[in-house]
Amino acid sequence: MKSFAHRWQALQHHLNPSCAFCGETRIPGYPLCQHCHAELPWLSAEDQRPLPGCAASISAFAYQAPISNLLLGIKFGKNLRELATLGELTATGILPQLTQVPDAILPVPLHNARLHKRGFNQALELARPLAKHLGIPLLTRPISRRKFTLPQTELDSSQRQHNVHQAFHLHTPLPYRHIAIFDDVITTGATARELASVLHTQGVAQVEIWSCARAILRQKHELDPQIDYH
Repeated sequence: MKSFAHRWQALQHHLNPSCAFCGETRIPGYPLCQHCHAELPWLSAEDQRPLPGCAASISAFAYQAPISNLLLGIKFGKNLRELATLGELTATGILPQLTQVPDAILPVPLHNARLHKRGFNQALELARPLAKHLGIPLLTRPISRRKFTLPQTELDSSQRQHNVHQAFHLHTPLPYRHIAIFDDVITTGATARELASVLHTQGVAQVEIWSCARAILRQKHELDPQIDYH
């Protein structure tokens, strides 16, 4: 079943020929005009730097405006009308970088308390266009987040890894050899690495980490206190 955000996106494509950002005429079949598309902080395959302890990582964008503003608006303002647009843009950035297609995509799960408060899992919704384009399943049930973790922005790198230690629980075996973990924003990769370790112990041979945006930060003071970086 399509989410509300994606039904809205389909309706917008049909009724509104305007760019989702500036209101000018958009590229046919695409949510943005040429100018806004060109101004986004895209990351190419050459820009990608491996996360420590991860075999492969791919992000569509650097965590900069306007992508950072969109993510904030979606996560904390519940601006679902922009959620499908950002999901489509994320797919546009990630798909050309792929060298092989995984068997499935695993969006990083939210703890039930956070999911109830927010009303949706932004990682899941952002990953929907990718799964649709690739024709592979989105895994939403086999793994849950059983540990309510502290916001990662309050912790240093070593504390972040401890914060998410044993945070995830696998309910059923996974019949896949290659899985892409997907999250909205990645900084140190602590959350994704913990989830990847669960997959590896269950026999998943190849795990990649994908995200909408990658925050490359050198100093703690550069962190935005509103974002729960992973």
